[in-house]
Amino acid sequence: MPRFPRFRSWSLASLAFAAMLPACVSDPSAFRTDAVDALHPDAVTEVSIEIGTAVTLTLPGNAGTGYDWVLADGLPEFLRQRGQSRFVAKEASRVGSQGDTRFIIEAVGPGEASVRFHYLPGWNQNARPVRWAEAAVTAKTKGG
Repeated sequence: MPRFPRFRSWSLASLAFAAMLPACVSDPSAFRTDAVDALHPDAVTEVSIEIGTAVTLTLPGNAGTGYDWVLADGLPEFLRQRGQSRFVAKEASRVGSQGDTRFIIEAVGPGEASVRFHYLPGWNQNARPVRWAEAAVTAKTKGG
């Protein structure tokens, strides 16, 4: 089996990374999200979004209790979730700190729908939700 000098494999990896970088930077909208400070638990929040743009929906909670926010019924066809939901503690150095669960939702087409979230115990996803939140989402074309 041929052996390649170390500098060659590092050089190839560096070149591959450098070749991909301009593609990432050339479309900044691919990384842009509009922030919604927080959805209000036990209420409906109206959210307007342009097609091709993502919005970060945040819900207050405390992961230390074992409860977490989940999508109740999935998303309508014109919306797509980017990655998994993520809990972000307000004080990461404190065990059991309160924080927010963040969902990044992108509009891939026009439409209107309600997206419902439930606050459930992680050990029983079939339990009755302790809290709920709803986003009334409207996705439109730019300027529309």
